[in-house]
Amino acid sequence: MRLLPVGQNFVKHVYIQRVQEIDFLLTQIHSHYFEASNYWPRMREIWDESKAHHRYFGNDLETRDKNLGEIFSKFPETRSSFMTQTECQKLTDLPKAVNVFRGGQQSTIAGWSWTLDKSAAEQFGAENASDKRPLLATVTGLSVGSILALIENQDCDELIIDPLTITLETAEFANITFERIAT
Repeated sequence: MRLLPVGQNFVKHVYIQRVQEIDFLLTQIHSHYFEASNYWPRMREIWDESKAHHRYFGNDLETRDKNLGEIFSKFPETRSSFMTQTECQKLTDLPKAVNVFRGGQQSTIAGWSWTLDKSAAEQFGAENASDKRPLLATVTGLSVGSILALIENQDCDELIIDPLTITLETAEFANITFERIAT
C-alpha cells in the first residue's frame, strides 16, 4: 500500500505532479501529438482542472505566459471548441469593444483571466491579494477580438485574454487604469 504525503508535503507533491503534467503536455504539443479535433477539448479539461493550482502553468509569470501563449496559439481556427455552444454564443453576442476587469495585487495584475463584472473582479482582488493591497485593473474599449475564450462560471463569466494583448492593445486602442480596492 502506497501512502500519500500529508499537509505541506501533500501540497508540494500535487504541485510537482501538476508541473510534470504541464511539461508532458508541452512535449506533446511540440511533437504534434494533438490533432485540431482533440486539442481544444483536452485544453479545456486542463484549464478547468487548473483552477485550484495558482502555478499550474509555470513557477513564474514569464514561464506561465510563455506556456499559455504557446497553448492558446495552436489551432486558432478551431479554438471555439474550447468553449461550450452557450459560451461561444455569449462571446459572439458581445459588442465590438468591451470593458474588462481583473482583481489581484501588483505582482499578479497582468494575467489571463478577466471578467466583464467589475464587482466580481473587486471581490476576487480583495480576497486573494496576499500583500493585503488589492488592486483592480480596468481596460475600457478593448476589442472583443482580443478575447481568446469566454468561460461560464457560477459567479461571473471568465474571459481569457493574453496579458501581452492587453498591454499592446491598450497602448493604442483602449485605456487601462489601476486603482486600489477598498477593503
